[in-house]
Amino acid sequence: MSSQAPTTVYELLQASASRHPERTALTFIHSLGAEIGEQNLSYAAFFAQLNRSARLLLELAGTRKPVITLLLPNIAQSQCLLWAAASIGIANPINPLLNEDALVSLMEKAGTDLVVALGPVAGSDLWQKAQGASVRLPNKPKCISVLTQGGEFFYDALLGGYSDAALEPALLPRPEDSAAYFHTGGTTGLPKLARQTHANQVAAACAYRAYMEAGPEDVALNGLPIFHVAGALVNSLGGLASGLRMLLPTLGGFRNPEVIRQHWRLVEHYGITLSGGIPTSVAAMLEVPIDGRDIGSLRFMLSGGAPVPAALCEKVKAVTGLELYQAYGMTECTGVIALPNLASPAIPGSAGHVARPIEVKIDGGEICVRGPTVFAGYLGQDIPSLEDGWLRSGDLGHLDEQGNLFITGRAKDLIIRSGHNIDPALIESCLESHPAVSMAAAVGMPDEYAGELPVVYVQLRQGQTASSDELQQFAFDHIAERPACPKRVFQVQALPVTVVGKIFKQRLREMAAASVYRERVASRCPMLGCEVVQGADGGLWITLTDVPAEQHDFCVERAEVLGLRVREVVSGPACA
Repeated sequence: MSSQAPTTVYELLQASASRHPERTALTFIHSLGAEIGEQNLSYAAFFAQLNRSARLLLELAGTRKPVITLLLPNIAQSQCLLWAAASIGIANPINPLLNEDALVSLMEKAGTDLVVALGPVAGSDLWQKAQGASVRLPNKPKCISVLTQGGEFFYDALLGGYSDAALEPALLPRPEDSAAYFHTGGTTGLPKLARQTHANQVAAACAYRAYMEAGPEDVALNGLPIFHVAGALVNSLGGLASGLRMLLPTLGGFRNPEVIRQHWRLVEHYGITLSGGIPTSVAAMLEVPIDGRDIGSLRFMLSGGAPVPAALCEKVKAVTGLELYQAYGMTECTGVIALPNLASPAIPGSAGHVARPIEVKIDGGEICVRGPTVFAGYLGQDIPSLEDGWLRSGDLGHLDEQGNLFITGRAKDLIIRSGHNIDPALIESCLESHPAVSMAAAVGMPDEYAGELPVVYVQLRQGQTASSDELQQFAFDHIAERPACPKRVFQVQALPVTVVGKIFKQRLREMAAASVYRERVASRCPMLGCEVVQGADGGLWITLTDVPAEQHDFCVERAEVLGLRVREVVSGPACA
């Protein structure tokens, strides 16, 4: 191995294996009963398995530089396969929860040569979806099962038949080569595929190692999925580049409620030094009593992936005595734009600190980013994504003089009331300061006169009560910008979230539109039945019953105006 600084993912992982061969790289926690069940892989064993995996993938793909689609949870095999795929071809991790049609579309766009998926597991149809999607592709790529056997090719059984020696130079990538295609997120529609180079991913991993001051003595809990840049690149590649021990908690990761419930037990048991998650996960962790467990190993907690309420930072400090730092990134920036500045206490409201080689500027209120983590563009899109090297993030925010970045909202999330731009963060931060409120999310509700009216959905803390009228008055008393005062406060048991735990604002907009729709059609036909249901594609549909024939067109047109879809209209008697 060259003594020069690593420039590719393969070189980066090879360097860690060379420096820390006997240290534990990966611990997969497969059970959380009275005894914690685990499987460990040292850095030497991890790198050996990566090499075996690379050769297996090349042989089964039958082509040089193949595109390997991965439909896997974050387990030890997935880590070996993800980085093996990037080393000899292009890794294409996809959200396993997408339906078969969406998988086909993404794989066709990526040009998939081989599919690697979790084998048959009780309660999961992933293996069936993977097989169904592969046979619908023009080149009919082979499917490899992982963890449990499904079909002809079983990764765990085949692996031992391949050499674990370092890969031949002719197989190795260059810094400018594509390492991965990551889809840009979303549970509906057809997301874009962002091309990340080896240079992008190495820059992101090195930034994590530097900002987090991470090293071989650290133990990090990584419950995020590998199809998300935070789980794959920030936590996984950054952690492995640092030589730390990475804990992978069960097949479900942080989506497994038991992992959240046993978080403090895991901290004590493993001596975890780095933990955290998206805001909803951290908030759920804090709902679980520490009950005297020794959590002194924790250096700090980290959150990101969505705006972090100031109240959550304060609660982490009060409950644990630790700082809750924030990080900010996006798929198009390989997961890294701003990371913690550990030299100073966490600043509530700040999304992190920006330092070279990453640059940030604010243009018309929008955050723009330039630097080595900025991606190579969208696959199959000729329109340039960058302006003089600058990427427009779509997020609104500002920088202070110390380089701390503050996110104030999404450009597309702005609520526009009669031409007045309203930042939803203003409403959310107000409601989240109420002692009964755990989290709040503000969106625009369609209005024929104003275009949109601000409304807010709130999730209360466990054991707390507050009426919607009380919360609305609280907002009126504390928001000086009168147009921003929410017209309604809706209470929900739990705010809807995407598969990676971000608050799903598109769903809230649909819910708000459905609320308006019920009122509009009820005013024309009081006997009409209107049910809002979630379809198989994840979107909301309107089912109508007892629709008078003369009101049929009105009901359908009203739904279309509000951006809703009518799945069924069952006619009934005429209105009185």
